[in-house]
Amino acid sequence: MQKGGIIISISNNKGGVGKTSVTCNLAVALSRLKKRVLVVDMDHQCNASEILRMEGVPPTNTIYELLDPDSGHAGNVSEFVYPSRQSNVDCISNIEESSALDIPLAKASPQSFTILRDKIRRFCLKSYDYTLIDNPPSIGLWLTLSLYASDFALVPVDAGSGNSLDGLRRVLEMINDIRTAGNSDLKFLRLLVNRVHMRLSVSRQIVKYLQERLPADQLFDTNVPSNTAIQKAEFMKQTVFEYEPTSRAASAYRQLAKELVTITNGANTLEPADKE
Repeated sequence: MQKGGIIISISNNKGGVGKTSVTCNLAVALSRLKKRVLVVDMDHQCNASEILRMEGVPPTNTIYELLDPDSGHAGNVSEFVYPSRQSNVDCISNIEESSALDIPLAKASPQSFTILRDKIRRFCLKSYDYTLIDNPPSIGLWLTLSLYASDFALVPVDAGSGNSLDGLRRVLEMINDIRTAGNSDLKFLRLLVNRVHMRLSVSRQIVKYLQERLPADQLFDTNVPSNTAIQKAEFMKQTVFEYEPTSRAASAYRQLAKELVTITNGANTLEPADKE
């Protein structure tokens, strides 16, 4: 594995494609392969923080304090890391108030674009096999910070909605722009087709469209099925492994984790994102 660890941003311009569900469930699936995983919650909705947070352990140091230009915090990044309920999975939590950082971080741009990278990258590569960054449903400042800190971008799309494909080109263009502008480590990892229901024509059409349009090395072989276990788990603020570990969705995430490990073991051979 390159550099001792890998940092992956999970992103899509469209909301409702299951980014947080993918982040949390993939983290747990990787941990069950004996990988040490850190989840960084960059979404102001804080759903990943709620799903992973250990009860009775409210974080006092969050993304807000880590990225606030006026905080003056010079402590170790480990002070921001909290254990989750899952063995081998830790989390840097977020709070809604972090949205207030948009203006000061924007005013400090472009220097601020590397603030997350400067704060966490060395620590993550040394301390974890995988760092997964959950991002808000937009192409903007927070995704920029995440991509500057990352080795790869994983893009989920919802097989139940053709609208989830609309922002794909913009995400790929942004990956290439940031790779050119300052993060030469960044590559497009794979597109993940999420919420697949092959009995529905829209799912079949979207899967077929992607298989025909994308090279095989830009699309995960594993699809995540539409499964009520995931929806119920999210309602309960749990991963599917906690709620229903024998479900089809849990099985798919186990397979996805194995595929991800295989792909990233050959990480140096992956190509940059294709703008086309």
